[in-house]
Amino acid sequence: MTKENFTSINVIIDASGSMAHLATDTIGNFNSFLKEQKEFPGEAVFTLCTFNTDYHLVHDFVKIAGIPNLGAKTYVPQGGTALLDAMGTTIDSVGRKLAGLPENERPSKVIFLIITDGHENSSKRFDPAQIKAMVEHQKDVYSWEFVFMGANIDAIAAGTNLGISMQNTLNYAPTSAGTHQLYKSISENMSSYRGSNSSRADFFNQTQQGVGSTTPPVVTTTTTTTVVPPKTTK
Repeated sequence: MTKENFTSINVIIDASGSMAHLATDTIGNFNSFLKEQKEFPGEAVFTLCTFNTDYHLVHDFVKIAGIPNLGAKTYVPQGGTALLDAMGTTIDSVGRKLAGLPENERPSKVIFLIITDGHENSSKRFDPAQIKAMVEHQKDVYSWEFVFMGANIDAIAAGTNLGISMQNTLNYAPTSAGTHQLYKSISENMSSYRGSNSSRADFFNQTQQGVGSTTPPVVTTTTTTTVVPPKTTK
């Protein structure tokens, strides 16, 4: 049995050059989200990965109480978008950490929040098929949850193409107001997830419009081939 009221929160944030105009908004709203999750009842560990042309594990499986605020030195938008490498590296890192713990010390809930404002263009280690296989393996075998939020792209199509459930994808507006609404929604839904009796999360209502957007998200149905999942352990 895993440890109840214990959540592994893993956040992957785009820090490419196109995010520069929202750097201050991202830092401030992320810190509000972090504060609220620190105050929420229950135990949590926190991993933060930022990515541009490369990926950076800023905090790697640290107790949430010890996570400092994001700042101008730890969030510096520049370069391209190595989204797949950031996802693959963080999934592998969390998997190794959990595999090294006795089962009764492992969190009962594991969730990944992925935020990007554009398409993948810089990854070197992982491709879409590999990430999709990893996501589906962790969801199916270990009940991990993945949430995908995107601006300037069809986030629903992009997320589902990577194996993420449609109800856990969201389009948001790349504006100051859109960023504020995004993180407010993230924190509210994260609190609901942590406080529920289920390890499953249905983060977003797909009948609603994207956060901060004036147009509804476009739902795209895709066909993919079956990929054998890599050997990733909890």
